[in-house]
Amino acid sequence: MSTPLDYLRWRGDLPINHAHPFNSVDAALFASLVYLPIDASANGHNLAEAAQRLKHEADFQAQIRAETDSEIELLPHSPRFGKINILDWTNRLEKDPLPLQFNAATFRLDKSTILVAYRGTDTSMIGWNEDFNMNYMPEIYGQTVAAKYLKTIAKKFPNDQIYLTGHSKGGNFALYALSVMPIATQNRIIKAFNFDGPGFYYQIANQPGFKQALPKMKTYIPEKSGIGTMLDHPERTLIVKSVFSSLLQHDPRRWSVGRDSFVLAKELAPESRIFRHALIHFNHSIPRKKRRLVFPALFNAFENDDITDLSQLGTNKLTGAYRLSRVFLALDPSIRQVFTAMLGDILTSYRQNLNLPFIDSRYRNYPASNDSSKAPIFFEFYDPHFYPKDHPHRKPTDD
Repeated sequence: MSTPLDYLRWRGDLPINHAHPFNSVDAALFASLVYLPIDASANGHNLAEAAQRLKHEADFQAQIRAETDSEIELLPHSPRFGKINILDWTNRLEKDPLPLQFNAATFRLDKSTILVAYRGTDTSMIGWNEDFNMNYMPEIYGQTVAAKYLKTIAKKFPNDQIYLTGHSKGGNFALYALSVMPIATQNRIIKAFNFDGPGFYYQIANQPGFKQALPKMKTYIPEKSGIGTMLDHPERTLIVKSVFSSLLQHDPRRWSVGRDSFVLAKELAPESRIFRHALIHFNHSIPRKKRRLVFPALFNAFENDDITDLSQLGTNKLTGAYRLSRVFLALDPSIRQVFTAMLGDILTSYRQNLNLPFIDSRYRNYPASNDSSKAPIFFEFYDPHFYPKDHPHRKPTDD
């Protein structure tokens, strides 16, 4: 199987121009590059120079994964990416006024086009706290920061057209930022890419700006997606093939590529449909008020126990289990009871729906599809407003 890293080897010597235009694989690679531990000191330099500097940093070399190592090795030898100039690199990690883990970068693709890339979640508890907020808040603080960042960049480079891209939470930020831009700025944006990022609640997707921007939005999720199946995707969504296991498919550098585009899968895998259905059942059965109480309390307990990063729970299994149990026991008994019920509800729903994609007649009535513009990819929705009026799950009060 060929991946975006193979594409970087094949096409890396071809600059982005009319003969070899920017494409979805390029967008996915930029969405991964923004994860590199670079800061504002790289502004004004190109990606090859930044990669060369990282190659000689011992702390960075000790923690990188195989895909990142390959990227760093290939960038200096790739005119398509290595010569790309970094216009801005912004990193923010804040607890007040709200949890925020925000990383974004802006690159110059050519003399009249720039690209803004948003990073997904890192291993900080602040980042995960922000993610959990998406479970009960239609709009989170990080999305508004992403929009402000884009407005600032658009004002700083007023004569450029713009691409937006992001992976995971960063993909959600890219689409959101596009949706809330003034029309004049939206008109300058060529396309916004979301790579296996969560979707949106009805309150956001039903806004006029979001509807106006829909033709410029494009989401790719792997066939065994988890994160990408969360919330709803009214925008065009495509299913991509990958030979890696479920969790490893979250990284778009592990997706299948043919020449200069992704290889589409037949349809979303059954395990992804089951996972999505379990989460939807959880969202419909656990009131938002309870979720609003439980998740902040959980992350306050992590903070009180000086747990600031996921690595503190995973370095040693025994130590991690002990620290997690201590955090759980520190919760108020009423909160602990709700949290236990929530976890039990998700597990029960998952078990009950293991055969759902095979036996439920509603699923058989929909044609299999890897492209939501041709047929439904998701048959169940977080928000009942997304159901057609004649759908059995849509209540009369929802009309």
